[in-house]
Amino acid sequence: AVDTDLEAYRRIRTATGARVNDVVLAVVTGALRDWMLGRGEPMASTQEVRAMVPVAVRTAQESEPVGGRVSGLLVDLPVGEPSPLVRLARIGYAMASHEESGAAVSAQRLMGIAGFAPATVHVLAARATSRLPRRVFNLVIANVPGPQRPLFAAGARLLASYPVLPLVPAQTVAIGVSSYDGSVYFGVNADRDALPDVDLLADGLVAALAELGECV
Repeated sequence: AVDTDLEAYRRIRTATGARVNDVVLAVVTGALRDWMLGRGEPMASTQEVRAMVPVAVRTAQESEPVGGRVSGLLVDLPVGEPSPLVRLARIGYAMASHEESGAAVSAQRLMGIAGFAPATVHVLAARATSRLPRRVFNLVIANVPGPQRPLFAAGARLLASYPVLPLVPAQTVAIGVSSYDGSVYFGVNADRDALPDVDLLADGLVAALAELGECV
C-alpha cells in the first residue's frame, strides 16, 4: 500500500498539459523500469510492458447508467525510455487515441454519478480483466477517481482508501489506484512467489513521482 499527494500529480498536469491519469501511468512505468533494472534485467530503449487499463465507457442503451460498463484498453508502457518526460508524452499520446473515439467517460462525469463509488468500478475492472486472454497483457492498472472531501461512517472519518484488485489465474501483478481527499492511493497486489520483492516496486512509485516532478 502506497499513498502519494494528489497535488504533485496536478502540478505535473499543469506543467505538461497531460491528464492526471496519464501521470499515474507514467509513474507506474517509472517504477516498473527501476524495479526491472534493480533485478538486473536487460533493458533496451524500445522495451515495453503491456498493461490492461480498464476504462469506464458509455453504452448504447440509455437505460444503463454511465460507467455501468468497463472496457479493457491495452497500453504499452515504455519502460525502456530513460526520460520521464518522454515516457509521459508517449503514454499521453496512446491514451488520447482512445479518448478521441468518444467512448470513454471523463473522470468528472464519472464522479458526478449518483451513488458512484470507486470500489464499484474496481470490481467491474476485475471482471473486464478476467474476460481477456492472459497472454495479451503483463499487468493491470485500474485508476478510479474518488471524492475529494472527507467521508464519514457513524461519525468516524475515513482516513485512507487503498484499492486491492484480485489476481486472475496466470496474472502476476495488479495495481489499483484511487484518489481520495487530496491523496492518491496505490494498492499493489502480486503473486508472492513471482514477486517476493513487491515492496521494492511499491517504493518505486514514490521515487518515480518525485523524479517526474523534478523534471517539470
